[in-house]
Amino acid sequence: MKLISLKKPETERLLFVTTSMDDVALVFESRSNPIVRKYIMQPLYTKEEEAISHIKKLIGYLEEDKSISWTLIDKTLNKKIGGICLWNFSEDRKTAEVGYDLLPDYFRKGYMSEALKAVIELGFIDLNLNTIEAFTHVENESSKRLLVACGFVHQPERKDPGFPKNSIYALQK
Repeated sequence: MKLISLKKPETERLLFVTTSMDDVALVFESRSNPIVRKYIMQPLYTKEEEAISHIKKLIGYLEEDKSISWTLIDKTLNKKIGGICLWNFSEDRKTAEVGYDLLPDYFRKGYMSEALKAVIELGFIDLNLNTIEAFTHVENESSKRLLVACGFVHQPERKDPGFPKNSIYALQK
């Protein structure tokens, strides 16, 4: 199945929209925020142009069927609050990596748990994945708790080349 034609997940509180140029402000806010990016080993964005460039890459990856990124919208507030994606697909398209972020005002309120569960369902049912992986910083306790709560299992024997402070978690179908 082509990623671009996937149905958009939806939860009780969240709408998912494919990330687009309409999301420049959110991407910049998220990727320039030291709280959001605390455990990401990349420089903070300092210019909106960086967000524009990032979104252009995401759109290109979607068109090339390499990844899909969604912007998360709080239905009640009609506010963009974060993002989630499936990317880094294996050659046989049976494994993908999930990535996510959320603005700090929405931490610890169950939003990402809702979003992750919806993306897991989409990955296993609509994309017929066998495994979904997540790479998270060893000190990111919130992310690790989220992953375990959603059924992911820590893979301590696996290492993330070039990112020695990452832990790998996997969820099997």
